[in-house]
Amino acid sequence: MSDFTQYLAALASANRLGHDIEWVFYPGMLPESRLKWWGDFTTRPAAHEGIDICFYRTRTGQIRHLPPGAPVPAWSSGTVLNICDDFLGNTLVVAPESVASGGTRVLEVYSHLSVCETIRPGSGLQTGQIIARIADTHAIGSVLSPHLHLSCIEVPAHIPSDALNWSLFPRREKVNVMNPVFM
Repeated sequence: MSDFTQYLAALASANRLGHDIEWVFYPGMLPESRLKWWGDFTTRPAAHEGIDICFYRTRTGQIRHLPPGAPVPAWSSGTVLNICDDFLGNTLVVAPESVASGGTRVLEVYSHLSVCETIRPGSGLQTGQIIARIADTHAIGSVLSPHLHLSCIEVPAHIPSDALNWSLFPRREKVNVMNPVFM
């Protein structure tokens, strides 16, 4: 997998934000956090499985957020294993080419999206390819700002592709959630 900082630069480039922005992450947006960064700002029922990418600071100091429809590039080259629903849109599950391990596999999970029509299970992806757009969370009545939820999850290799979904991902006894910042 590519370096997380490089991915953030690719996301900024895909959205024509410039090279001088600074991504902003509040505690509830980070991996393993139990805090909410929206609504009542209380706690989540379970630890966060990834990182939420939404807000950035412009060179003039303004805080802005990615809009609905913002393009989402692939973090690394790989193969789409599954596309499933999540509570804000769709989730795209990808097996990156560069990560392989004995009895497990590491997956990139992109969530809260509208996946490009040409992307299907079995599709090959290239690093930087636009694979989806951020879902319009407000259109479904959510108080959450549109954002990309990005997870890296290690699962047993025997789990079938169609079972790689949000029924499995929060189950810490079955999956190992990895911090994408350190991938």
